[in-house]
Parts: sequence; structure tokens; C-alpha cells
Amino acid sequence: MINFYLVGQKLTKYRKEMGLTQDEVAEKLFVTRQLVSRWEKGNGVPSIDCLLELCKLYQKTFEDILCLNDSE
Repeated sequence: MINFYLVGQKLTKYRKEMGLTQDEVAEKLFVTRQLVSRWEKGNGVPSIDCLLELCKLYQKTFEDILCLNDSE
């Protein structure tokens, strides 16, 4: 099962590592800043389309972003 909170933590970490603001990520993905904020707070996860774009942007796999290989 996907842990939205952990996904949000990773999205925040990767965005900050890239030196991007939520506004900049939102602009690149053609979504609102509020939606990016929701993802980062763990109140939801990106759609498949947005997830694939985030993988390209952050140069990470979707398994990594969704914490699928993380042990709990």
C-alpha cells in the first residue's frame, strides 16, 4: 500500500534538492501550486501523468518516488 505521507516527504526532498519552489514545479507540470502542496503534505499522490513528469524532472524512478522499494 502506498504511504502518502512518505511520498510527500520524498517529493519535498527532491524538489528542494533541485532548488525548485512549489510554484516552479507546478508550472513545469501544468498544475496548481496548491496541488503540489497537497502531494507534499501527503494529502494525495500525483496522477500517473504527473508522476511520470516528476520522475523526469527529479531523475528518479516511480518506484523510488512512491516508496515501493522502501522497507518499513
